[in-house]
Amino acid sequence: MNTDKQHVVHIGFHASEAHTVDFDADHVTAVMPRASAARLPADLASRFARIAVLDLPDSDDLDTYDRAVDRMRELVGELAAEFGPPAAIVGLYEHTTLPAARLREHFGVPGTNAKTALLCRDKVPMKEALAGTGIRTPRFLAVGPDTGRAELAEFAAGIPGRIVLKPRSQGASIGVRILDGAAELLALAEAGGIEEGYEAEEFVDGSIHHIDGVVRDGETRWFCASRYLDTCFDFQHGTAPLAAVTPDRPELVSRMRAFTETVLSALGLTDSTFHLELFHTPDDELVFLEIGNRFGGAGISWHQREVYGVDLAREAVLACLGRPSELATPATMLDHREVGASGWLYMPAVSGAVRVVAIGGLDELPGSVVGVRTPSVGDVLDAGGMIWATSGGFLVSGESALAVERDMTRIINTYTLETKAGD
Repeated sequence: MNTDKQHVVHIGFHASEAHTVDFDADHVTAVMPRASAARLPADLASRFARIAVLDLPDSDDLDTYDRAVDRMRELVGELAAEFGPPAAIVGLYEHTTLPAARLREHFGVPGTNAKTALLCRDKVPMKEALAGTGIRTPRFLAVGPDTGRAELAEFAAGIPGRIVLKPRSQGASIGVRILDGAAELLALAEAGGIEEGYEAEEFVDGSIHHIDGVVRDGETRWFCASRYLDTCFDFQHGTAPLAAVTPDRPELVSRMRAFTETVLSALGLTDSTFHLELFHTPDDELVFLEIGNRFGGAGISWHQREVYGVDLAREAVLACLGRPSELATPATMLDHREVGASGWLYMPAVSGAVRVVAIGGLDELPGSVVGVRTPSVGDVLDAGGMIWATSGGFLVSGESALAVERDMTRIINTYTLETKAGD
């Protein structure tokens, strides 16, 4: 074994992040479920010094990893005996950031600690930590099957409209329900329909923005705001496309950046990529929704890399390694003056396992399209088990937010996928 190399442990890994890892410079190991390891291409899996597997259910429950942290601790100990104490423990995904932080503390490895990682996972202490900062959050209550009816009724009485019921530590709108109001919440509780580990919060009217960036030594090195044209909820639970467009109003972007930096400071997130979501209300108020100490999913990393040259996955790895950012100077998307506005568009997946027999509209794509990800005729699509299942993805860059939205609408109206069930 080359003792000049450092031992870097990845908690979970996906093939799409292979380009972020220098397998020659370090002893790179990984801890992941057996099913995830089996999905890695053989040539990629062979580049790891060793992959230690967990016997976990192949599930979209994001807390599965954290519940297995004791076993992970044993496996990392075994890897340390073979390759030396870990110099870095890398967690890149929503379900791996918290167990990675717990393992860092156990093995004395620098990086985001468990307290901050928990604040970026659990939506209740997350919002509690913002009290007194001037950041408005939705009114909320931690709920479960044992929540007292009087407490629940008091909370519901203070919410004039709809109520959102969501898991405290899931993502991508998994498990989220939107209730008509207090009466529906109370009826659900009476019927025993509120599960453990949930949160109720007021429904906030307004557009939802996702904020993606890099913070190093407490300084925001990259900041990019994007407004969802629809919502993750409607994409996951309906048939709406999912798309987001960067705003082109400097004053609004400046306010969102100050808002974001206040949140990062309150949560103690100083060296990480981040994905924050907020509401922009019709009254021009910014309201916090949630934050993760990881790069954004769906089309976000693709968009940032192709349009702005910012590799969020690579920046996340560098932050976990404690190595310098590759971003030369702090910047926002508005500093890229050649891009008036830009965005990403995902078309909804076709239900069930189907074969693509024809694709339409690709010859009618607007000239503003700078990236295309579509299946080919003959491909078999199966959305089962995928968090962000799509039938096509597009990147658009134009002179203004309005122009980008217009061209996205054109794509939605002209792109078609003809499929048939079975083989």
